[in-house]
Amino acid sequence: MFLLSLALASPHKEHAELRLGQELRAAPTPPTEAAEFGEAHTWVYGYLPYWVDVEPEWSGLTHLAFFNVDLAADGSIEDSWRWDEVAPDLVPRAHEHGVKVHLTLTCFDDAVMEAVLPSPAKRARAIGELKELVDAYDADGVSVDCEGMPSSLKGDLVDFVAELSEAVDEVTVATPAIDWSGAYDYDALAAASDALFIMGYGYHWSGSDPGPVAPLYGGDPWSKYSLEWTVQDYLSNGAPPEKIILGLPLYGRIWPTTDSSVPGSATGSSDAVVMSTGMSWGLERYDAVTETPYSLPSEQEQLWLDDHDSVLTRIRWTVDQGLLGTGFWALGYEAAAPDFWYGVKEETRAPGPNPLVEANAGEDFMAYTGQTVELNGTGVGEGELSYAWVRVSGPPAELNDPNTQNPQFTPDQPGTYTFELAVSSDAGESSLPDAVSVVVVHTDAGTVNTGGRCTTGPGPSWALGALLGLLALRR
Repeated sequence: MFLLSLALASPHKEHAELRLGQELRAAPTPPTEAAEFGEAHTWVYGYLPYWVDVEPEWSGLTHLAFFNVDLAADGSIEDSWRWDEVAPDLVPRAHEHGVKVHLTLTCFDDAVMEAVLPSPAKRARAIGELKELVDAYDADGVSVDCEGMPSSLKGDLVDFVAELSEAVDEVTVATPAIDWSGAYDYDALAAASDALFIMGYGYHWSGSDPGPVAPLYGGDPWSKYSLEWTVQDYLSNGAPPEKIILGLPLYGRIWPTTDSSVPGSATGSSDAVVMSTGMSWGLERYDAVTETPYSLPSEQEQLWLDDHDSVLTRIRWTVDQGLLGTGFWALGYEAAAPDFWYGVKEETRAPGPNPLVEANAGEDFMAYTGQTVELNGTGVGEGELSYAWVRVSGPPAELNDPNTQNPQFTPDQPGTYTFELAVSSDAGESSLPDAVSVVVVHTDAGTVNTGGRCTTGPGPSWALGALLGLLALRR
């Protein structure tokens, strides 16, 4: 399932293919009311490729990295016309919204890296030209993206990043999910830069068998490799959490397969699918081990794609780990969906001023598959209150009446189901949303839960089984 040839994969370079046959243009979205959210408590770092025509959701970002200019073998910077065309408008617009702008330097050619990185003179030329491009438009820094680098250049890349950090205000480094060749010195690169942007995708790629592109967790029947494994690998190799940005994919992949078995076997290379396109096709299945949606468009196809809910689950996990931030490859692939960006801001920004109406979704609790599970919401405020529940992450689930205090659902898959409740008054005031998580494990018994209380069912063994399920799901 997971071959060593992943070391040859180039996650960002590969995505030039997304320019073909998919609509990437996204219309500007109305800004969210500023009062709903305060300052960001974590970085939100989005790459904007030159082939995507999109007005970013500025209120959800702290940093935007324009992709790209290229490194040449003599140390010069090529294709700077891309930056010259967009930067005069892009940088001031970003700054108006408090968003910093970085220019992405790419190199995916071993011969070019071997020519430039060991040479102080060529490094100096590249740094001088990058500084000119950044300063010309009052941008804020550089993202260094050297992929597939040989291990012999490990120290040279650190030197380049350290020297670049002396020349511009901020420097980030795009680094692999798994460093098969040992080419990236995580702790030294972290010390030399402002942040490492982990490209947390490509765990399954164009030439692999089908599976999650960015599994949150690993384990049977999949490999051990996952976002959780990657972050722990960085930490154990000396990269401090306050220097780590976990990059997440706004795309997935569709494979031709022998049949609908999961894990399956590919009969050819997969195609990349942007989030907005893939979600429009439907994602009716959910892998509870990796917390990833997928679908079977036909008996010989598998689509694996993180949707809005599963990306927000990964952002929430990133915040819980105390990392510097989260990020995306790439802006526009989500089609600037307002509901997605509202969720991003919920996870990464402090709430705004306390509203006149408050919502309480209840305490987290545990349940079994096959149960009728009842949510227990309350609201505080003057006048007549109305209620609105939405599922924000976890396996698919349909509430029987999401506009009541106590809607019900019957889970048919194990996993962590998270719902949010918003309350509004007849005076037009609305609450901030409040969330509750229901951890569901397998059982054959039918029981009913209300706010975490089991009103019928198997008694003490239920609590033990649910506790074991919680530990397994939360790790």
